[in-house]
Amino acid sequence: MTTSPQSRTTAPTTPPLHRTGYVLLIAGGTAFFAGGPLHPAGSDGGDKTEQLHSMLVDAAWYPAHLVSLLGFVCVAAGLLALRRDPTLRERLGRLLPVSAVVAVVAALGAVVHLFAATQAAELERGVTTPLVGAFMGVETVVNPAWGLMIAALAVVGGLTRSLGNRIVLALGLIGGLAFAVATATIAVVDTFDPLFPVAGLAGVWLVATGVVGLSRRSQQEASS
Repeated sequence: MTTSPQSRTTAPTTPPLHRTGYVLLIAGGTAFFAGGPLHPAGSDGGDKTEQLHSMLVDAAWYPAHLVSLLGFVCVAAGLLALRRDPTLRERLGRLLPVSAVVAVVAALGAVVHLFAATQAAELERGVTTPLVGAFMGVETVVNPAWGLMIAALAVVGGLTRSLGNRIVLALGLIGGLAFAVATATIAVVDTFDPLFPVAGLAGVWLVATGVVGLSRRSQQEASS
């Protein structure tokens, strides 16, 4: 018995890699949101160096930054996977590959962030090591770029209904900008430190965006 070409044709399905991208955004957003409350608060007294030292020696440093590292890695992997989606590439344009690059750099920076605690003794003696310098670069340059990336993806993705939607747009915009401002200024002033909890909204946006993306894919499959 032969099978006609029509009978062999099946309804288009969502590429597994695209689904994985949204799942990774959900995982990354959850970890990013959870990492905030776990982060050591540090001492309120002394100068910025003394405050940083108090955080580096805190027992919560490694657990908090392992969770944060997981979040950054998942977001980077998710965006890399979603680059394979032709609809996202068309609607987001260059923003998608640029965001993926920023996310990968931020994930590498999170590794530097994690191991900065090994330099606590040197920092206490006033010695600036290459790792401490890299840590400060990540904190004041890379992390703000990551926050701006989230804000940009939230706005463009929401307005084009390609990544998230207009309902959750504000979560990513506010959370991303809060994270960018708080991290960019942390080495200089404490004024914007209260924005760190607000930055958790970026994690909420990532989770919501992942859920919305999976829902859209399911609807597309059902209508195919």
